[in-house]
Amino acid sequence: MTLAIAGRLLYLPVAFLPLWPGFAPQPGLALLIGLIALSAALGHATVPLWFAWMGDLIPHRVLNRYWGVRQGAMLLVWTMVYLAIAVFTFYTPGLPARYSFPALTLIGCAAGVSDILLFLRVREPPNSVTVSEHPWRRLMEPLRDRNYRTLVWFSCYFSGVTNLAAAFMLIYALKGLQLEVWKATVIWCAAAVGNAVVSPMWGRIADRHGHRPVLRICVALKPLIALVFALVTREHAFGVLSAAFFFDAMLNSGVQIASNGFMLKEAPRENRSMFIAANSALSGIAAGLGAIAGGYILEATASFSVAALGRVWNHYHLIFLLSFALRLYAVRLSGRIREPASTGSMEVLNELLALWPVKALLFPMGLYRRIRGAGDHGASAGLVRGRGME
Repeated sequence: MTLAIAGRLLYLPVAFLPLWPGFAPQPGLALLIGLIALSAALGHATVPLWFAWMGDLIPHRVLNRYWGVRQGAMLLVWTMVYLAIAVFTFYTPGLPARYSFPALTLIGCAAGVSDILLFLRVREPPNSVTVSEHPWRRLMEPLRDRNYRTLVWFSCYFSGVTNLAAAFMLIYALKGLQLEVWKATVIWCAAAVGNAVVSPMWGRIADRHGHRPVLRICVALKPLIALVFALVTREHAFGVLSAAFFFDAMLNSGVQIASNGFMLKEAPRENRSMFIAANSALSGIAAGLGAIAGGYILEATASFSVAALGRVWNHYHLIFLLSFALRLYAVRLSGRIREPASTGSMEVLNELLALWPVKALLFPMGLYRRIRGAGDHGASAGLVRGRGME
């Protein structure tokens, strides 16, 4: 808890440092980057410990359902706070960011520290570790576990190729598509709402059928968002991206719940924190390398411009199409994840289509088909009656 609190409190000097008398941008920027890096390091150091703790507390039979409800509630709160901040900035256009940002950071840090202190009331089960094992052997154990290793390789590849484009989607929306800030805010809120709506559903499915089919279904559709960004035009960007982000967030929800559930259930209790740390650290490194590679490609192809198919293609389109192609291989990797007791993906997909969130999304299509079918039937009946009168 101490590390987590320290990591969140480090945002206070980050926010208030520009207000310090004599603050110089050049050396000050390096200090800001250092503080943010230290805050992130402290925060991420606690992630494996927290996950391992939750793995001990939550019964495995309802692990994914609990995670789904928690994730849904968390994202709904995030959406409300995000919109509240957007309203605040909209109604205070004359307030400089150097004053508004510290005020918002102060509120955020207070909420973040209060969140951590609430865990003081949560019991901690007896610790179970293997003290006789060599540290290097414990460090490498996650990669020697045949089932768990498949998740680690998938997570690394998927994080890298996803972040290759995802790190630049907001920049492209604001600069490339020239969306107004409020429209970008609505789009990203749509993503949070889409994630929250289906999180409980994914949790129930994962508890009933296993994590592998949920991952396979969601990962199979994940390349679509990169293709949407590559093809969307400025005129239709707001509506198309809002719908696409809502749908993509539903897939992200399934990937997160299935990955976390598999990670917690497959990791042995004696070395659970090391298993979680291996997956989190390696996939995090892969995500960072993916973003760096994407930035390098964008800079190297900054002058790229080709007129074809009635539009101009630039370096952003290249990175989105590349990410789309690379994400397709993640579908194959998700099929290699070993979970012998899980249900087949097609059986889960058939059940998924009958559940209410998906049924609600498919309702307009079904309604259109019914209306179209009724119209065709009426026209056919009229034709038959007309021929009878002849």
